[in-house]
Amino acid sequence: MKKVLFLTALLGVSTSTFAATIFEPSEGVVCDKKSNFCVDNQGISMGWTKEYLGSDAEEKLSKETGGSGDIHLWEYTLSNGVYCDSHAKQCYTDRYFPRTKEKQEKKYTAKIFGTAK
Repeated sequence: MKKVLFLTALLGVSTSTFAATIFEPSEGVVCDKKSNFCVDNQGISMGWTKEYLGSDAEEKLSKETGGSGDIHLWEYTLSNGVYCDSHAKQCYTDRYFPRTKEKQEKKYTAKIFGTAK
């Protein structure tokens, strides 16, 4: 019985810890502590990253993205696997094609872009 209670408590703690990894510090801004960036409706934001995750996170992100034309800041994947495309104003359950209506992710689409399609 004690083992079951301990495992239940452990799972509850790890689930709530994981959920806190992605948070919404202000309307229209979502931050991902594990991936170390913040986004808004335009995509990955250096300014929001610095404000909500700190200068070290912003500097690291700047180094990772700076100088390369191959990095699209308007499309990104959160640490929970949700993929978002700021040009399409839509998030999906994953980044794989085809991007069907069934794969549209409503929660983060609404938080970031203001409305779920």
